[in-house]
Amino acid sequence: MIKALAWLACSPLVLAAAGCGAEADDTTRATFPEYAHPLSEGESACGRADFKELFPFSIRSATLPVLVHYYREEERDTARQVLAFVEKGWDYHVNRIGMRPPLTDAGECGPDDAFDVLVWRGHRSCLVDVLGDEPSTSWNDGHPFMIVDPWGPYGGADLEETVVHEMAHASQAADDWNESPVLFEMSASFLDQIYMDRYADEGLADFQRHPDRAIDHDDDYETWAMYGSSMVLLYLKDRFFDGDPTFVSRMWLDARNPKGAEGALDRNEPDFVDALDAMLREVADTSYVGVVPELARWRWYTGDHIDDRHFRHFAGGLENLEEARLTLAAQIEASPGRIDIRDGAPMMLGTSYIELSAGAHAARPVCVSLDAPEDARRRFVVQAVPGLTPDSDGELLDLSSGPAPLELAADGKRTLVVTALPTGPYDPDTRGEQRYPFTVVLHPGSGSCSG
Repeated sequence: MIKALAWLACSPLVLAAAGCGAEADDTTRATFPEYAHPLSEGESACGRADFKELFPFSIRSATLPVLVHYYREEERDTARQVLAFVEKGWDYHVNRIGMRPPLTDAGECGPDDAFDVLVWRGHRSCLVDVLGDEPSTSWNDGHPFMIVDPWGPYGGADLEETVVHEMAHASQAADDWNESPVLFEMSASFLDQIYMDRYADEGLADFQRHPDRAIDHDDDYETWAMYGSSMVLLYLKDRFFDGDPTFVSRMWLDARNPKGAEGALDRNEPDFVDALDAMLREVADTSYVGVVPELARWRWYTGDHIDDRHFRHFAGGLENLEEARLTLAAQIEASPGRIDIRDGAPMMLGTSYIELSAGAHAARPVCVSLDAPEDARRRFVVQAVPGLTPDSDGELLDLSSGPAPLELAADGKRTLVVTALPTGPYDPDTRGEQRYPFTVVLHPGSGSCSG
């Protein structure tokens, strides 16, 4: 029985927008054949009695258990191209990154136990899905298959990236098909960027447009932000794993659920946060939640603030990181008063950025305090960026005993970074979407700050 998971879909790495359509003058896209596949998009293909009629032709890999099926004989060259990209994606994810190879399916889809890839004209959404689990294992894995339309919006010049992205999902299915939804695209998009050696486009920008949301927020494909949450893994790679992306292989391995967790995220234990907690304790005696404040600072060093001290830049796509500008919760003169953050209040593991600037009534320095409703579930971490010394990228404001001084930077600006963190254990699957409003209070800065 197929478990439909819409999120294991095409990558936006080189696509322009959520519509994903090809431009009218795109001459790199394969010629669209003048016929229709008998099956409509969304219909089940695997396990049908008429499968051989629907996909009568196939081409087999000489080196891997992969079988590419297609409908018309004239599609053979395209099917060969798809097979070549599947083999490249398999080699990349399994041999370079260290992910597990996709499971074979004992004939659940095609005629034998090969990993089946369906070349399906008119199936505009390319995807990986699973048919059933592997009875010989003790964890919640699945037998995957792939559907790809080389003539559709994810084909043409984008076909290689599309297929390699989907191969990430095929390998994920060998470890855990019941993970937090955001992780599937966070991880696949992260590995896309490593493979292509360039920053993704729309995903990173959408992630930065919503910094108030949890860093692992599932927006159900409302935007490209789940793909852009790959910035979390880019940060971890560069900050804690010496630029080595293979840590994601262990993350998936250590996040495996036991059998029986299928379809129930409240039974997604361990989850990817548990896996990263263990890994971060080993390398830096910290945790997933513990690194969120520093990540919040790193996120500021994108857009107009890119430097060479934070992310290890790819060979290409730096313009995409420059376009990944943070949305500010407020932009205001640093004069005495109250700044209420309601609409842009953060979720748990979300951050609100408040830019203060000098003006006619601005105080230099200014004293800062924070007012918020009582809530035992959360605490706020307040920081200021940029750093004011060459060896600093920001500073923590200790507001525990009253207002703290804040010096504006040489350009007359400073950004407050206010992050909501849990006071107890964190679970991405039970976090919810509650917002945590607060008020920043600016006091005159003459003399020492006092409550």
